[in-house]
Amino acid sequence: MIVKEKITHLQLGCLLFGFIAGFESMFLTETKLMRQDVWIANLFNTAAGIALLWIISFVQRQYPDLNLTEICDKLLGKWISKALLCVYLLNNMETLSGGFRAVSMFYTTVILPNTSSDYLILMYAACSTYAVYIGLGTLARTNLVILPFFLLGFLATCLFTIPEIQTNPFLPQLKSALPNRVLGSAHLFTFTFSQVITFGFLMSRVENLKKIFPSCAIAILMTSIYLIMISYLTLSSLGFNYVQTSTYPFFSTIQIVKFGEYLERIEVLLVGLWTVLTLGYMVIMQYVFTLVAGHVFGISKMKPFVVAIGLLCFVHASKSYIRTADHFSYGIKIYPLSSILPCIVFPVLLLVMTLIKRKREAKSL
Repeated sequence: MIVKEKITHLQLGCLLFGFIAGFESMFLTETKLMRQDVWIANLFNTAAGIALLWIISFVQRQYPDLNLTEICDKLLGKWISKALLCVYLLNNMETLSGGFRAVSMFYTTVILPNTSSDYLILMYAACSTYAVYIGLGTLARTNLVILPFFLLGFLATCLFTIPEIQTNPFLPQLKSALPNRVLGSAHLFTFTFSQVITFGFLMSRVENLKKIFPSCAIAILMTSIYLIMISYLTLSSLGFNYVQTSTYPFFSTIQIVKFGEYLERIEVLLVGLWTVLTLGYMVIMQYVFTLVAGHVFGISKMKPFVVAIGLLCFVHASKSYIRTADHFSYGIKIYPLSSILPCIVFPVLLLVMTLIKRKREAKSL
C-alpha cells in the first residue's frame, strides 16, 4: 500500500478470474433460481461484463497518467466526483461485509459449527488488512501461485463427477419462470461481472494499458465457462430438488467425488484453495476501498488508515446480515438495485463525458 508497485496485464486478468470464480461458486443462487436456464444468464452477463470492461479500459486509455479517481475529478468536477465515489464506497462496503459474512457462514455451517462467526470475521479482516498493507503486487503473485492448484483440483473434481451424470440438466430450455430469470441474471451480474468497476481503480497500476482489455476479456470468458461447468455438474449430479434446498450445492457436489480412502483430505484441500481465492475477493475490495477513500478524504499517510479501514470492515461485517435468511434476501432483492448506480451508471457516465471531451477537443483543433 505504501509503494505503488506495477503489475502485468496477465496478473490483472488472473486476479479478475480468481475474484469472480472464487466467490460466486459458493452459493450458486442463480442456479437455484433459473435451474436449467442458468446458462442463459451466464452468456448474457458475459457479454455485459465484457462491454463494461471495454468502457472502463477505454476511459483509462484516454488518460494513461491518471488513475480512475483522478479521471473522475477531471471529467465530472471535484464535488460530483466525490459524491459518486462515496456512492461507490457504500456499495463496496456492503459487498465486502457480505463477503466476510458469507465465508463465515460457510465455515460455521459446514466445517466449524461451534465457532463464533465474529471470531472468523475478525480473522478474515486481519488477514485482509495485512494483505492490503503489503500491497497489490504481492497479492497478484500469490494469486498466480494458488490459481493453477485450484484449477487442477477443479478439473479432477469434474473428471470424477462425470460418472454421476445421468441426464442433460440444461434441457428442456426456457422452463424457468420469467421473474426468476430476471432475478437470477441480475444477481449473477451484480455479484460478479459488474464488479469490473472495482478493477477499473487498479488499471492505472498495469504496465501495458493496451493489453488490459484482451487479458481481462479472456478472464471473463474463462469465468463464464467455469460457472457454466459447475452449474452443469451440480444440477446433473444432485438434481433440481436437492440443489434447491442445499445451502452450498457445489460443496455437496465435491462431497460425492470418490478418491478412495483419502476423500476427506482432497475435500479439505479444495476447500482450502477456494478459501484463499475468496479471501482474495475481499482483499481486492478492501484494497480498492482504501484507495478510493484515501482520495475522497484527502488522506496522505496511508499506513494507519489501512488499519482503520480494517477495523471498520470488521465492525460493519459483524453487525450486518446476521441471519442467513437476511443475507440471501438482501443479495437477491436489494443488492442488485443498489449496485446499478455505482457499477453501471457510473462507468457509462464516464464514457459519455470522455466522448464529449474528445469531441470538444477535436473541434477546437
